[in-house]
Amino acid sequence: MPASVIRAAVCGATGYIGAQCVEILDQHPGMELTRLLGRSSAGKSFAAAVPGSRVTLQVEGGMDVGDVEVVFAALPHTVAAAHAREWLGAGRVVVDMSADFRLTDPAAYARWYGLEHPAPDLCKQAVYSLVEFHREAIATANLLAVPGCYPTASLLSTLPALREGLVEPEVVVDAKSGVSGGGRSPSLGFHFSEVNESVRAYGVDGHRHKAEMIQELNAAAGREVRLTFVPHLIPMTRGILATAYLHPVAGRRVSDVAELMRGLCAANPFLRYDEVSPATKSVTGSNTAAVNVTDQDGVAVVTVAEDNLVKGGAGQAVQAANVRFGLGETAGLPVSSQWP
Repeated sequence: MPASVIRAAVCGATGYIGAQCVEILDQHPGMELTRLLGRSSAGKSFAAAVPGSRVTLQVEGGMDVGDVEVVFAALPHTVAAAHAREWLGAGRVVVDMSADFRLTDPAAYARWYGLEHPAPDLCKQAVYSLVEFHREAIATANLLAVPGCYPTASLLSTLPALREGLVEPEVVVDAKSGVSGGGRSPSLGFHFSEVNESVRAYGVDGHRHKAEMIQELNAAAGREVRLTFVPHLIPMTRGILATAYLHPVAGRRVSDVAELMRGLCAANPFLRYDEVSPATKSVTGSNTAAVNVTDQDGVAVVTVAEDNLVKGGAGQAVQAANVRFGLGETAGLPVSSQWP
């Protein structure tokens, strides 16, 4: 490990996103895990709390991150926000994987999440860290807000064409997620008997992840975008598939959208253009998002597949941290999936 290794702490280390972050950082050539924090598993080794892991560092209670340079926070809503000022004040970079800093407007946070924001003055300081679109801002930021799993796939499928003015500002996104997106804590809605051999839509009247999508789409398009977003729960463990329906503006064709997305994928190490609509299995365990554009009667049908715990969570957090600390963007991150 190089002499200039970056010391890292993971808070919420034994939830699904936190545990994925720990495993990635354990193999990272430029970062060293020095502290793991997690209330439910405090006092245990990480390997005892997460089956199959070889990380033996002990999980500690509380929020004392010790002498680290970067804090990866995979915590329930408002918890990271309650400690962010302290961490930032001590000179640490904070990479937040919750929704606490994704919205620049604290009033919007209260409206969508039903909670008053603990640190409203920090919201505008945070940088929304979808790396493919915010590298320059990430490189100098100390508070990184990692997008949600649904928004990552949904924005990758819609934002590029809207930003370039290729499609009408009215889009529909149909997205499907595996059950790990619901977290590790037991919940009736994610019980095996409830989800097995069944698919259901939820949040049909307005899923809270829609708020950050609208924020980013409006900014990219330079005008108000109308988004219809419907998520579905699928009886699989990992993966998100987002399908967006985009209508080209007058004088543009679906081929223009396809050409744009091919170029975007060629320019970004964790985007891959597939000649057919991708399967979630093709990206499982990787930080790669697979993209396809297909013409259906003049409508651009854009599909994006990702692993919700990696590109849609911990992998994206590490990717953003790599950019922030001037490391190779792909350092420590899996590019290929295991097939089948």
